[in-house]
Amino acid sequence: MVRATSGAIVLRLMRTGISFLFNLVLARLLGADGVGVYFLAYTVTTMATVIGRIGLGDALIRFTAVHSAQQEWEKVAGLYRQSIQVALSLSLLVTGIVFVSATWIADIVFSEPDLTVPLRVMSLSIIPWSLLHLHAQLLLGLERVRDSLLVHGIGVPAINIPILIVLALALGIPGAALSFLLSTLLVLVLGIWLWRRACPQLRSVKGHYDTRSLMRTSIPLFWMEFTITVVGMMDTLLLGMLSDSSSVGIYNAVKRVALLTSVILTANNLVVAPKFSKIYAQEGVKPLGKLARDSARLVTLIAFPCLLLFSIIPGAILSVFGTEFRAGSTALTVLAAGQFVNAATGSVGYLLIMTGYEKLMRNNAILSSAVNIVLLILLIPGMGVLGAAIATAASDILRNLIAMGLVYWKLSILTLPLPDRWLRRHLIKTIL
Repeated sequence: MVRATSGAIVLRLMRTGISFLFNLVLARLLGADGVGVYFLAYTVTTMATVIGRIGLGDALIRFTAVHSAQQEWEKVAGLYRQSIQVALSLSLLVTGIVFVSATWIADIVFSEPDLTVPLRVMSLSIIPWSLLHLHAQLLLGLERVRDSLLVHGIGVPAINIPILIVLALALGIPGAALSFLLSTLLVLVLGIWLWRRACPQLRSVKGHYDTRSLMRTSIPLFWMEFTITVVGMMDTLLLGMLSDSSSVGIYNAVKRVALLTSVILTANNLVVAPKFSKIYAQEGVKPLGKLARDSARLVTLIAFPCLLLFSIIPGAILSVFGTEFRAGSTALTVLAAGQFVNAATGSVGYLLIMTGYEKLMRNNAILSSAVNIVLLILLIPGMGVLGAAIATAASDILRNLIAMGLVYWKLSILTLPLPDRWLRRHLIKTIL
């Protein structure tokens, strides 16, 4: 687990570096206004892609892991074909809606006429973007973590950079949108090739799968993913509406830095998610609990130095972005604390999803997101960046503590990174 997680961490850090380079090149080529228009198109496309996938991603991890472990390749083949057909149909529908309504979105919603053309161009990436995401999750179900990250994490920004330089220089913002479309198409081809190479057993298998069973799992996951994606943008949106643009800039810098505290958890999730599904199906709860606690200890051990650093010298860290960013020092400590709780509670969300309790996780996401929006509205007017940080951290902590409680309720697993003997003798007795 340590070896696999270490590899995932390296790839996640590579993704972070490549994404930073991409954003730097984009800013130099388009300027602040151009980058703003580009990311408006990107945000709308992201939302549309979530709809096109309809929650199939995490469902594919779960079912692919179980059926491949049991050598049920007919079911894997059927699962693959059914999910691709559903995602292709929905993504095609959503693409048509966004393409046709691009002028209305640009003029009425955002009051940005220059958004129409890049939004139409980028809307054409909804189909390949949805499909490459599903191929990445399928590969993750086979525990091909490296291949999955190449498809979903590293591939698009890495391929996009040279194409962006050529097309943005020639065509401006529409050229940047076109470079994203071409990148997603190329990475989709890579994802299909990696999937076929990973599953040579499927070439002669037609396969079948129960669509209703797949949808019963994926639809609750869709609402969870949609809620988290939308609300994940609300802190920046409301800060822009209720405060000023400089606060938005400071907060986004703070948020990106704070996320480093839980980047280890994200990498670890890629490793343990398919293992959770396989172990639960084959061996039961006891070994599942041991893996969950061991992974939580590993993540907490690595995440703690980040929390310590962001608590002791937050101002010095933020001054790298510029002296004005030091105003977000307290907010950095608050957000880092929220991310540390996320790491210390372990992979509780995936524990619920991979063991069939995705509806509980959906309800948890909706509740914590509602709390987040209420706190943002109450705290931002008087506290600005710090208010947004407190609201976001509080809702993150609430969501993870509730998920931890749900895992203990349904699976009798306590994921806190404490010694097993201590948990049995003290904490569980106290709860009871």
